[in-house]
Amino acid sequence: MSGVSERKLVILTGANSGLGFEVLKQLLNQQTPYHIILAVRNIHQTEVKIKSIVPSHQLVEILKLDLSSLTSVKSFTQSILSRKPPLHVNILILNAGVVKATLTETEDGFEQTFQVNHLANVILVYELLPRLTESGPDSKIILVNSSLHKPGTGAKEHGENRPIMDIENLNGSKMYSPLLFYRNSKLAQVFFGYYLDKLLNKKGEKERKVDVLIVEPGFCPTTELARESGIFTKLFLKYILSWAPFTKTPDQGGAVISYAATSPELKNKSGIYINKSCQIDRSSDESYDEEKQTFWWKTSCDLLGIEEDWSGLIFNQNEILN
Repeated sequence: MSGVSERKLVILTGANSGLGFEVLKQLLNQQTPYHIILAVRNIHQTEVKIKSIVPSHQLVEILKLDLSSLTSVKSFTQSILSRKPPLHVNILILNAGVVKATLTETEDGFEQTFQVNHLANVILVYELLPRLTESGPDSKIILVNSSLHKPGTGAKEHGENRPIMDIENLNGSKMYSPLLFYRNSKLAQVFFGYYLDKLLNKKGEKERKVDVLIVEPGFCPTTELARESGIFTKLFLKYILSWAPFTKTPDQGGAVISYAATSPELKNKSGIYINKSCQIDRSSDESYDEEKQTFWWKTSCDLLGIEEDWSGLIFNQNEILN
């Protein structure tokens, strides 16, 4: 068995069900020896689920991470960063997500869908980016997204089937619907990914140490994404909609994420959107609006109380560009 220091370290959120569990199985089945850290809400449930599927050449750890609590997020990152000898972080797969059926406020004061799907991931990247940079080149951040960030996809709510990102309604006080806030969180994630890629590319492609890939695994109705929904919605997704020709099974969706994370075909490709067919594609037209990318980057950082300029996380202090 390869030593821990010789392995690529993969951090995978939301790994105990749905797409995340399928990604885990596909990583475990590769010949490449990985050190995989599963970041999950329920450690015991995950231990039971993976007990019989981890081959001898793979190393798997399970750590607590609840994205609806920024305290939990920071505790998780500290558990990574405080290891001796230091852990290199090679691949960060941000897969965990939720659609809240009812308006719910987290302990941090944010609407829960927006926090879990976007804000908590910003903190994870902020805390782990120096380690990803040090572990490069060829480190990767995988942002698991959805076609629902694009207008014209999915069902209409309040007469609209597009994201409506309103700075005055981030907490849902003016209007809330589950699908709208899910759409908004995913568009915010795309804005974040493209802006982050520009920062990482500031000194030129040859100097970039971390690649950012935004991945659309396809609509997989049998995952745990809608775990907060009512029983009729769950039954509809599982037994009726799952047979629709446009849907994907969790293993098919997981294969798209695994491809983005490990395929040599994507080496040195960054700031790209991978569709459900494993092709480089366009995200929504709105997502390329650089003014909106900058606005939502600054807004996210302000909401979280972190610095907007991440140059010091990416470059050595004496190499920061003006």
